[in-house]
Amino acid sequence: MKAPVPQITIRSRARFCAGAILLFSAALLVAVGGSLSCGGSEQGQGKVGQEVQSPQPGAAARPVILLTGFEPFGPGRPANPSWEGIKPLDGRPWKECQLVCKEMKVVWGQPLEQLQRWIAEYHPVAIFSFGQGGTGSFAVESRASNRRGNIADNKDAPPPRPTIVEDGPDELRATADCEQLARSLSRKGYHIRVSTRAGRYLCEETLYTLEYLKSKGGLESVLFCHVPPLGTQVEGKPVTVEYVREFVEDLLEAWHAARSQKAPASSSRKTSAEQPADPRHAEVEELIKRYFATWSNQDIDGYGQCFMGNATIQFIDSQEELTRFSLAPFLASQREAQRMAQYRQTEVPETTDIRFEGPLARVVVYWKLTAGPMAEYGYDHFTLMKYKGQWRIVNLVFYATKRSG
Repeated sequence: MKAPVPQITIRSRARFCAGAILLFSAALLVAVGGSLSCGGSEQGQGKVGQEVQSPQPGAAARPVILLTGFEPFGPGRPANPSWEGIKPLDGRPWKECQLVCKEMKVVWGQPLEQLQRWIAEYHPVAIFSFGQGGTGSFAVESRASNRRGNIADNKDAPPPRPTIVEDGPDELRATADCEQLARSLSRKGYHIRVSTRAGRYLCEETLYTLEYLKSKGGLESVLFCHVPPLGTQVEGKPVTVEYVREFVEDLLEAWHAARSQKAPASSSRKTSAEQPADPRHAEVEELIKRYFATWSNQDIDGYGQCFMGNATIQFIDSQEELTRFSLAPFLASQREAQRMAQYRQTEVPETTDIRFEGPLARVVVYWKLTAGPMAEYGYDHFTLMKYKGQWRIVNLVFYATKRSG
């Protein structure tokens, strides 16, 4: 799906100039994690029960689990699935806990202000936050940077300062066991994965804020997940409010099951955040960085070296039609598109998700392409393998889409 940009989009002008094609597609995030303190009596097992009155601040008889979602990305924009999906759960009992749902503002600095206020009011034992991500999958966010992206919020204002927390750590990793939760949800039929970059917008600010507040004490578990936009599809299943709500309920169940099976505190098992980094991640990240840098710098020869000689490149247009290219014609189209573009084009990754399958690496990148006053967003889906000690692109599928949060 095309992003809401001028009718002749940057990509269609640049990457499709002279009947050629654009570049880049994909990343998606995947989603889940957590550990909490609501016990699980046999009564109340399963999905959320009947609706009850929302608890009064500070006076809930049950421990509170706080769920948050975001408002739409500006006036007149589509409903945000992260809020619409949790809204029906507000005030409902869940096992020995009670669910409280709150809508967050898409405004820089609001995650800290709103979360601190709600923590003071409801004293939640856990907070599960959700945001709108890209199409095609759910994502559990496992890492958050303290750096903000230079993106205007719903007040049309840029970030007031470059960092979320002054003097805070450069990065905070999720304390939830994201991999275990993602596996549990995958077994329930969800297309989901663990993401390592949350977008440098309000979603990433929320995850960083959650982990920062948790480090101060008082919260047992925090988690941030991206959900796909309403009206899209995930492996042929329409994304509706009900589908998002079911995902949230199943996430809570997966979290509860993981907590029930958790090893005693004396266990030496490390969480995903404590596991040593896979050295292959750094190698793949270097390739992806070079891929975007060479294209943006109009170094098409260097850009071509990111690919295997027999690589296949595929583009999905707004009508979901697929066009396939071999490497040489594709590189020629990129060179011509750069030459004829009205403005210099720059493409940067907003989020990157990497996973390994045998000799292959699967990478999904959510990108932003700018050219003068115009901007476009989309995804690159890469399949990589090592050739003569270097990671190279075997296959690339890319398409434009709507901006994620």
